[in-house]
Amino acid sequence: MPRRVGASDKANRDTLRDQMRGLGCSVAQIVAEMSRRFNLRPRAAWRHALGLSQWQLAQRYNADHPAAGLRDNRVSEYESWPHGGMAPPVRYLANLAVTYGHGCTPSQLVDADDMQHLSPSDRLLFAPSADGFSRPVRIPYTPNPLAVEAASYADVSCTTEFPARRNPEDGGSRSRRRIVRCDAAGLPTREEVAMAAEESARFRRFSATTNIDDDVLEQLDADVADIASCYLTDPPATVFARLIGGRDDVFALIEGRQSPRHAMHLHKIGGQMCALLAHASADLGHAHAANTHARTALHCAEVAGYGPLHVYTRWVQSNVAYWAGRYKEAAALVEAALPFATTGTSLLRLSSQQARISAARTESSEMNRALAVAGSAPIEPSADEPGVFAFPTGKAAYYASEAYRGLGGLNHLDAAVTWAQTAVQEFAGEREPNVQFVAAARIDLAGAHLARGDLDAVGEHLAKALSSTVVGHRTVPVISRARALNTTLTALPTADPSKVAALRSGLDEFCATPAAVPAGLDNSDTN
Repeated sequence: MPRRVGASDKANRDTLRDQMRGLGCSVAQIVAEMSRRFNLRPRAAWRHALGLSQWQLAQRYNADHPAAGLRDNRVSEYESWPHGGMAPPVRYLANLAVTYGHGCTPSQLVDADDMQHLSPSDRLLFAPSADGFSRPVRIPYTPNPLAVEAASYADVSCTTEFPARRNPEDGGSRSRRRIVRCDAAGLPTREEVAMAAEESARFRRFSATTNIDDDVLEQLDADVADIASCYLTDPPATVFARLIGGRDDVFALIEGRQSPRHAMHLHKIGGQMCALLAHASADLGHAHAANTHARTALHCAEVAGYGPLHVYTRWVQSNVAYWAGRYKEAAALVEAALPFATTGTSLLRLSSQQARISAARTESSEMNRALAVAGSAPIEPSADEPGVFAFPTGKAAYYASEAYRGLGGLNHLDAAVTWAQTAVQEFAGEREPNVQFVAAARIDLAGAHLARGDLDAVGEHLAKALSSTVVGHRTVPVISRARALNTTLTALPTADPSKVAALRSGLDEFCATPAAVPAGLDNSDTN
């Protein structure tokens, strides 16, 4: 008696599928149990085992076979046959097996009811061979993939195994390799040659599909440039949410299909977003989060083959280590980035960083060497260094001031004052000076004057730094400088206790309210 298409409760099918997946069962085992428990016929059993609706199956089928134009109502008709609906063409069954994947073959998509209603020539394609295994199905080439009714199946002896689809869920492996059958002379048959050509054409259609084009990439590049520019004027916490959204959009695109050239470009943009997230996280005092973003940025830089991203990301990591007092690690991170410092201001960035690390390690000769390299490094940003991706000469100046002040000694302290004054003057001349850069330069200038014992000059420059730096810009580099200055004041011989007390009171109040962190970072670690 013919069986009807099963009409089981969807929730029960979903529960069974999830349970069997949890037990490590194969899709074929799930199909068998679906068929037994819910009285489903093969085509419907395979679809339900994979958790697909008829509409979802049609979409997936059309993605695998772009010329098909399959609709969900036709899927229903093919599943109902021969107790209604219409007969599924043999080519449809072969293509459906490819779409289902997981080792599915066309022979597994027909049952006894189907076999009773197939024509003798079609039945032969699905009948078991002499060794007891299902025959591979030969689908000859036709211009219209659905027009198989007009195709000839006369050369049944030259069948081949139909290639199983590479499925990402099972590691992308094929369940078996297609066997090439030849004629008596040992040459591939004409149908075999046509089939191979059709397979190549199918891959070409699949490979040509893309979710990106040059216009979209241009817009994404512009978005990154705008965020990098905003980082110079807006507090890091304000930029953070926009970075998260931009990164997620790029990662979603990467999960789709695109040409290798476009995929590399997307990894570059995604890496830039992660590098900026690393920078923001570090500025807000979250070292672990910063290094996590940095590792992803470095992976993207490797995939994209993009050197400037290596430089910027390693510099962020080096800063995290520097402010934590891990100077050896900070120096090693700079060394790792130097081979990529070939464009724009990247060499200026790394050599300036080397100088202050060397000073912190009391390596005066290495500091002088690094400053000499910085003095001859290119200072013009490249087209790939918008906004904060460029390293301004003003920032290089206060890095030099910090280095000289770290070594101490009258000559070095004079140089520290000079470089800090240069930094302040350069930033003051900008149309929209970076608040954090100006604060860092002014605090470094105050620190240099303090090392020379000039409390009046310290008060003058410190007051400007503290009053002009709003809470949102009180990042780790700024607060760390302020705390270091406060510590130095504590150990200062109190020639004028009232002045020292006033300076320390201002610094205590300033450091008590650092930059606020965005949601999601509140419980992260801090430097």
